[in-house]
Amino acid sequence: MTRPERQSEKGFLGRMASEASERVLDFVDPNLVLDHIDVDALLDKVDINALLARVDVNHLLERVDVSAFMARVDVDALMERVDIQNLVNRAGIPEIVAESTSHLTGSALDLFRRPLVGLDEIVFRGLNRLIGREAREFPDGPGELIDWVEEHESKAGVKTGRYGGALTRLFAVFIDSAVISLGFTMFVAGVVFVLGLIVPDFEIPQATGLVYGLALLVFSFLYLWISYAVFGKTIGKTILGLRVVSADGHATMRARQSLIRVLTYPLSFALLGIGLLGVVFNPQRQAWHDRLARTTVVYDWGSRTATMPTPLSDFLERKGAQV
Repeated sequence: MTRPERQSEKGFLGRMASEASERVLDFVDPNLVLDHIDVDALLDKVDINALLARVDVNHLLERVDVSAFMARVDVDALMERVDIQNLVNRAGIPEIVAESTSHLTGSALDLFRRPLVGLDEIVFRGLNRLIGREAREFPDGPGELIDWVEEHESKAGVKTGRYGGALTRLFAVFIDSAVISLGFTMFVAGVVFVLGLIVPDFEIPQATGLVYGLALLVFSFLYLWISYAVFGKTIGKTILGLRVVSADGHATMRARQSLIRVLTYPLSFALLGIGLLGVVFNPQRQAWHDRLARTTVVYDWGSRTATMPTPLSDFLERKGAQV
């Protein structure tokens, strides 16, 4: 018998066996047959994976009492054979947790950011009206950055990319001052602790206030310079949703700009803080150190849109429509 003839005969016999098995199942109760079969011995001879590949698993699960089935399963032994890490990754659980955490953190920060943005707007408009200037006479923000934001954001009351207000910037300074004070204290304590391990009889020298003042000044300089040069914002500005950008709207400052901004920072506080008035009255909201470094500060809440409180946004929108 040739090979094609053997394949033809096998196919014919296979079809006959299939038809016969279907007719037998019409007359014989499969449960009765299974009662007389050693199922475990049968499973030892069957390719389970191949069998499952032929089964509609969803249809099977609809007919199975899953609770009763799981009650008979050794879950610990099953879990030892499952790649839990791969299962977690396939389910996207890390991404879900990260997104949920980020959303909750952002929502909590919004409780502080949004009212401050509204107060910034009220203070800016109120103080400028006192000297006879209307808010609409000022640009909203650096040109190129504003153009980009308006292209991607259409919501009313959006403040992303707009000039940062005086109150938000002031509170950011308070937070940074606390961070610098705490960081310097921890740094000094850490240095003393390490030196104490190296030199058992080490004692803190009786340094003058001038020495500690100079050390704090250097620490503050490094904190601000590294923060602006690397991130474009300090911890205080990050918490309150601010970023320092170039005055022309480029989101990234050059290293030279960040250095000039930090070095000239004290000038804005000289003469009773007169250099800070530009944050309210200057068209680009620049203090003296901003003007010298050719930088400015804008609202930036990261992946979230910086907005004013809705009632204030609606009020200003209605008022603008009436002008």
